[in-house]
Order: sequence, then C-alpha cells, then structure tokens
Amino acid sequence: MADLAVFGGTGFLGRCIVEALLAEGHRVRVVARSPEAAGMPPGAVPVQADILRPETVAPALEGADGAVNAVSLYLEHGEVTFPAVHVDGAARLAGAARAAGLDRYVHVSGIGADAASADPFIRSRGAGEAAVREACPYASIVRPSVMVGEGDAIRSTILRVIRHQPIFPLFGRGDTRLQPVHRADVAAAIARLLTMEAPAPLYEFGGAETYRYERLVREVARAAGQRVWPVPVPFVAWRAVALVAERLPGAPLTRSQVALVRQDNVASADLPNLGELGITPTDIVDDMG
Repeated sequence: MADLAVFGGTGFLGRCIVEALLAEGHRVRVVARSPEAAGMPPGAVPVQADILRPETVAPALEGADGAVNAVSLYLEHGEVTFPAVHVDGAARLAGAARAAGLDRYVHVSGIGADAASADPFIRSRGAGEAAVREACPYASIVRPSVMVGEGDAIRSTILRVIRHQPIFPLFGRGDTRLQPVHRADVAAAIARLLTMEAPAPLYEFGGAETYRYERLVREVARAAGQRVWPVPVPFVAWRAVALVAERLPGAPLTRSQVALVRQDNVASADLPNLGELGITPTDIVDDMG
C-alpha cells in the first residue's frame, strides 16, 4: 500500500483518480483548497493546500510516496491566471515532489499543449510541461484527449441540447477530429503510473475511436434515441458567444474552450497510450456512464 497525494482531488478528473487509488487499497490524500467542502469518499484523507500558496505545498507532500497534479483552470480571475496555475504552480508542486524524495510524480496536461500557441490556455499548458520537466526530471506527463464522464463539457452538453431541441449548433463545420476518452480510463492509467516501475516520461490517452465533431454529435444522439440536425456555426460567432458566456455564473463556454475545439485532439501513434498500460478504452458513445 502506497501513500499518494492527489492535488486537484475534488475536480472532474481528480475525483476519479482518488476513487481508483482507494479501490486498489492505497492511502489517498485529497489535496485541494477546500477538500472537505466538496465531500470525501470513504477512506480518503482531506488535506488543505493550494499550489499558488508556496507555504502549503511541501507540508501536503510530507511522507508521501507519490503524487499527481490534476489541477487545471479554464477561466482566469484576478491573480488566478493560466500561467500562475499551469506554469508557476505546476513547477512549484513538481519541485516540491522532487525535494520530498517522492518515488513517482504525474503531471496532467492535455493533447495539443503548445508553448507557442496564440491561445493563452493552450500556451500555458505547453509552458507548464517544460517547467515540470525541469523541476522534476523523472515526472510522467500525461496528455488526455477531451474527457467524458458525468457532467463533462462535451458529451453531456450534446445530450442536454438535443433533449430540448433537435437543432444542434456545431463548432465550425464540425470537421475537428476528436478522440474522446472516459475519465475513468485516464484515472486508472494514472493510478498505474503512480505505482509501476519505470514509467515513460510522456503519454497521450485517447479513446476507442476518433470522430469528426459532427459525427460525434450524431452518434451521441443515436445512442440516446434522439433526433438531431447539426447546423454549422462559424468560429468567429462562437468566440463572440464565449466573450459573453465567460461573464455568466459557471462560465458555460470560454474562449479557450473554443480554441481547443478548433484543433484536432487525437493521441499520437508515436507515444505510449492506454494500451501500453493494459487498459482497453471505454466506448464513450454507447456506454453513457
């Protein structure tokens, strides 16, 4: 049994990582700014820490065998910016993991991360990978494709729209290629990386099938028994919508999300993937769990 810390353990992916590790019998620390407020699964240990507050990071790692950084940000507010979280905070945590002598460290990034991107979110993800690699050379960096699961930003959104109306507004012409992966598969992979011998430095995780966005919409509608008429909407219009949506409670759409869906999101055939870890990707269309 290992003692493992999950930073961002109350988030969309983090919760699944915590559950996967607990199921394997590990002692799991759920590290977040307000872990108890989010509710703890039985057996998890809440630890209050914030990667933007340096004095809280090292104590959260004391005595741990491994850690994962699943903290992410999709909308900036005040001093909580993309560089602060994805670059400075990520490097701080990776450096603290190395200083603490942790055996395993995993950093969650995303397919398409690019330090040269014009989009600030994508650019910060790319810069963050470089910063983590410098701070903790033995870290494993994982890049999932767009993730699905209860409350996700893509499949759940498609279902919510088509259950109220058959007309579905596409991002552009719906030509973007996506390889959606279930968050439970990503969590299972990360759980293995935290305990296996000699993990690779970089992984990309995609699902069982690659879809054009329009086809994904049609397949989700078919599986749900709903009719759908996809309608192309130019990206410039989506960016204008996102400018307004970012100011609404919960920010239902951001400019960075629009930028992400503009570029293909498919795992590289040249990098190790879920199969390398013995995980068969879940069918994300017909398995709606």
